[in-house]
Amino acid sequence: FDTRSQELVSHHLSLTGTLVNCAGGPTPWGSWISCEEIVTRAGEDGAVRDHGYNFEVPAAARSLVEPRPLEAMGRFFHEAVAVDARTGAVYQTEDRADGLLYRFLPAERQRLAAGGRLQALVIRDLPGVSTANRRGMANTFAVGERHAVAWVDLDEVTSPNDDLRHQGRSKGAATFVGNEGMAVEVDAGSGETCIWIVSTAGGPEALGQLWCYRPAGDEGGGTGADAQLMWLTLP
Repeated sequence: FDTRSQELVSHHLSLTGTLVNCAGGPTPWGSWISCEEIVTRAGEDGAVRDHGYNFEVPAAARSLVEPRPLEAMGRFFHEAVAVDARTGAVYQTEDRADGLLYRFLPAERQRLAAGGRLQALVIRDLPGVSTANRRGMANTFAVGERHAVAWVDLDEVTSPNDDLRHQGRSKGAATFVGNEGMAVEVDAGSGETCIWIVSTAGGPEALGQLWCYRPAGDEGGGTGADAQLMWLTLP
């Protein structure tokens, strides 16, 4: 699409063999992550393979790419991804009423297919909390409050029983209501990064929330000092 003339230049297929692909997101190295928002198993509803994964498509692709699932990034109801160009960390939303916020730390930068660690966000002082902030709920989140967070490793990330979010919750992960879009913003003045997260059904009237996650300078470095620099805020 030519953004100056506002005209379509060409169009072509780039990915097939996937189901219920949702928002996804771009990478800093010139590709797009397409996300399946479904967890169908092979043999169910005519599916020939398990679904519920991410797939990477080069932005410059002019023909179909092989639909190779990025299994290490987890099998769940994927919605969107956002990549922090400074650290290479990939954040993922799960569009469910009790979904988690995930972080993927790739073993090799710019090579998501090489595997890595999948983690879920924990609010340090409120393990297992729901962030829905519904009227009358305990542990509601005030606008502007900063909450220190940590990340817990997840096991069996291909989740054959569709229970990855339950596993995370058992380790203290926070739940979000209908997490969908994400975006990375870097403040031009301070250089601080914010990962914006849209929770479409959160808030007192279930009309939505906009969260800001501020990552550490060395995201995933594992030091205690860096852990203190990670915050979640409801602006």
